[in-house]
Amino acid sequence: MREITIQLDTYDDIFSDFDPRPYSQRALSEDFLKEAQRRYLENRRGRFEVHFTIPSSGRDLKEEALIKKRLREHFAIAARREGDLIRSTRKRGLWYMLIGALVLLANVYTFFLFNEESLVYQLLTVILVPAGWYGMFTGIGKVVDEPYDASIRKGICEKFERANYVFMSDERE
Repeated sequence: MREITIQLDTYDDIFSDFDPRPYSQRALSEDFLKEAQRRYLENRRGRFEVHFTIPSSGRDLKEEALIKKRLREHFAIAARREGDLIRSTRKRGLWYMLIGALVLLANVYTFFLFNEESLVYQLLTVILVPAGWYGMFTGIGKVVDEPYDASIRKGICEKFERANYVFMSDERE
């Protein structure tokens, strides 16, 4: 099992400096989250533990249990948010594809409605064909490509949710 070790001066290093609420409600520090994810991305394989080293004089087992719970809650919520983003992006992409297909079908309908050489048909074709293809290509991108980044972020959050968090006394004291 891999380990990610993060040195703390106090438990406050994990939380936002701008949030005065107690640890049970306090927002996590963006710097902490970025550092933890950066260290995870260095080697993504398998399960891992996050080790926090902290001066033994500042340790409190109750606070540590609460922090572990908050970390898991944070990453569970973030994973759900990314899952919702993936679903909504794909749904929007399917709508783009449907509208694009309908616009292209409207172009086919105008072919049968008007003479091919008529000015009305030519103008409608110039408008409808690019709009239809735009809808189709944009929709495909939203269904296939855009959710990829969100699925990577979701996977990272799920791994941090399942990670083991270990607090250790700093040996340098």
